[in-house]
Amino acid sequence: MESGYLYRAGSSVRRGNSSGIFSNNAAADHQVFSLSSQGQDDDEEALKWAALEKLPTYDRLRKGILTTSTGAASEVEVQNLGFQERKNLVERLVNVAEEDNEKFLLKLKNRIDR
Repeated sequence: MESGYLYRAGSSVRRGNSSGIFSNNAAADHQVFSLSSQGQDDDEEALKWAALEKLPTYDRLRKGILTTSTGAASEVEVQNLGFQERKNLVERLVNVAEEDNEKFLLKLKNRIDR
């Protein structure tokens, strides 16, 4: 995706269109920064998960990474969660399981109907 922007910026340079140079480079810069920040967030979360996986089993069962409503991920100890936080966690887990079961049953139904 980035190479497409770079190619367009390079082709406008060869044509000598000075107004196109800056507009294409601005679009490419915007995309590059947004992709790198997303990649950094993914890398940070992957590092947190890797650190949790290296913990002994006893500690690993009591810690997790929760995402907030804003999308920020944080490491928490499950035993220290408050009532409302535990309730929200269980509801999210049950909701995901229900969606997965519904998808599975719909796929199974479609396959049987064929």
